[in-house]
Amino acid sequence: MENIVIFRTDRIGEVLLSTVAIDAVKRRYPAARVSFVTSEYSRPVLEARQDIEKIFTVGVPGKGKWLVRIFRLVSLLRKNHFDTAIVLNPRKDLHLACFLAGIPVRAGYDRKWGGIFLNRKIPDERGKGKKHECEYTRDLLDLVGAGQGIFLPHLFVSCGDEKTVAEFMRHRRIDSREVLIAIHPGSSNPAKIWPHERYAELIRRLKTELGCRAVVFGSREETALVGKIALLAQADAIEGAGVFDLGALAAFLKKTVLFIGNDTGPMHMAAALGVPVIGIFGRNIPGAGPVRWGPCGEGNVALHKDSGCEKCHDAACPHDYKCLRAVTVDEVFNAAQKIVKRAV
Repeated sequence: MENIVIFRTDRIGEVLLSTVAIDAVKRRYPAARVSFVTSEYSRPVLEARQDIEKIFTVGVPGKGKWLVRIFRLVSLLRKNHFDTAIVLNPRKDLHLACFLAGIPVRAGYDRKWGGIFLNRKIPDERGKGKKHECEYTRDLLDLVGAGQGIFLPHLFVSCGDEKTVAEFMRHRRIDSREVLIAIHPGSSNPAKIWPHERYAELIRRLKTELGCRAVVFGSREETALVGKIALLAQADAIEGAGVFDLGALAAFLKKTVLFIGNDTGPMHMAAALGVPVIGIFGRNIPGAGPVRWGPCGEGNVALHKDSGCEKCHDAACPHDYKCLRAVTVDEVFNAAQKIVKRAV
């Protein structure tokens, strides 16, 4: 195996966790060239790595002309003469493209046409949520002899992004000696969002009891949420909605002593940078819980309560997300206090 392509084409957290496959493959085949196929949205979490030969992007399933997309991907794969394909998120178009491109070794999960077009496959049991996503990746990499070693994701930061953050801190008059805590209160899924008034109370206590300053960040679409929390907290919190792209966000997270937030991509970014994490989880769905998606690394905390629902309705919850509301400010603050005391 000399020219390997890895596929993971979904969201930031999933793609970042899947980068353990790059480390594992390079460990097993140190002379191999490794390329990565991902989504345009998640590409930035890969760009600072020096061990990826090429990064390619593909469109979202269901958008655009399906056959045109497939044959473009087939053409790209053929031009690069890959001898091994590892498909980490099952997609019919990816499986078919690898087959039509004539890649000799095609490894992945036995679903979404994987049973037809892959020649090395395992059952996809990730929905059971019995172990971490990184461990499921390890199981799959056994198909190509690369399932040994440590499987912890790492995120790399470019010098350009560090300069961007330095300018941001200068402009906002943030003293480098301040103890900064990153707060990420948003999500595209309401079943993941801890109540905004609890974030505000937490930020106030972090300031008054621990002397820490919070930076509340999010996407541009989350500007109103971030502003509401900062205003309610009345604790000199720094508002950072829409300020950072993913590269600059990674560089900024390195400046903090702790990340507190919902189950989202930035949580995994912080953990991959070695920043201690407190992740707040909702939903009583095995394949969506902290056993599979918790922050990687020692000392990180995943807070999750079973609220007794027989069936989780996810974003359509009829119980006002009581599993999220079961996580108290005291629990989050106590966990934060222990981490901050170790850090300062």
